[in-house]
Amino acid sequence: DGDTLPVLQAVLDTNFWLSTHVTIITLGYAACVVAGIVGRIYMVQLARWPERERDFEGVYRNLFAALAFGLTLSFIGTLLGGVWADQSWGRFWGWDPKENGALLIVLWSALLFHAKLAKLIGKFGMAAGSALLTIVVMFAWFGINLLGVGLHSYGFIDGVLTGLVAYTFAEVAFVTVVGRIYRS
Repeated sequence: DGDTLPVLQAVLDTNFWLSTHVTIITLGYAACVVAGIVGRIYMVQLARWPERERDFEGVYRNLFAALAFGLTLSFIGTLLGGVWADQSWGRFWGWDPKENGALLIVLWSALLFHAKLAKLIGKFGMAAGSALLTIVVMFAWFGINLLGVGLHSYGFIDGVLTGLVAYTFAEVAFVTVVGRIYRS
């Protein structure tokens, strides 16, 4: 029966893909987190002063721009990672947990834009969805290491699960509480 997994070619033998893919995907993830932070600010403003919604239009535009930037860079970074993988390993996509995490970020962000375009959510919903997007980013960025599998598992797991679970509960509680205040 022998080993069926061939020896993989080293991917870090060139700095080109490391510098392009990793930089772009990291900027995309960071922009999604910024969109989540701005989304929280916008939610609090609307919940506290709903009659002043027009005054917060600039905050909403910043949220929208950060989310669009995050979606674009995350998508491009994911594609570049696929090209890197294809050149290094002969496959564009392998359903590696880190690849799936990047895909979930792209899909969640795209879902928000489509839901807004279809008028399924309003500005508050866009802000809440952006705030919840940070959970997806944190699991893609840090949670993947907890699985201990795949080509992108780097270790560093001490305390990560506790932190991610606490963060998830805090984020969902924040969105729920502020959402109820906004609706009342």
